[in-house]
Amino acid sequence: MQVPSSRNPAIASSLNPFVATSLNPRVATSLNPRVATSRNPFVATSLNPRVATSLNPRVATSLNYRVATNLNPHVATSLNPRVATSRNPNVASNIQGLYLWTLELEQAGFTVEANDRVRLIFDTGAEFTGVLISAREGFWNEFDLDNEWCGYWIHARDNSWLRFALDGEWIGITT
Repeated sequence: MQVPSSRNPAIASSLNPFVATSLNPRVATSLNPRVATSRNPFVATSLNPRVATSLNPRVATSLNYRVATNLNPHVATSLNPRVATSRNPNVASNIQGLYLWTLELEQAGFTVEANDRVRLIFDTGAEFTGVLISAREGFWNEFDLDNEWCGYWIHARDNSWLRFALDGEWIGITT
């Protein structure tokens, strides 16, 4: 992926959570769902799509990319970065979506905004891998392509989001 240096946490230390500790949930506990229970979907059940079914694409079909074809990048080609190359960081040097990173600061993928409640997740090769659904401002639930809830994202600042597995383990960041 062609990531501008201003959005690369390995280059821009202000985006590196191991340098800018205000982005690190191990230091900034207000971002840690194991400490800040208002950010934990197993405590704050309004964030949990197993409880709040309006957040669950298996129930709320308007959020289900398999049913709502306007969310499916295989049908709505304007959302498909292999077709709409301005959305593809392998072609365009600065996309509107978020860049995904592992905690080792390796590129993991990117997002494409489908609408105000849904973002699509793609791997570094522009392969569709998942869906994000907004639960509230600053909190997104992540679903795999089987519409299985597999994680959640907490907003830190600007384009910086923290990616968590369902067990609360911090697994990645965005820029």
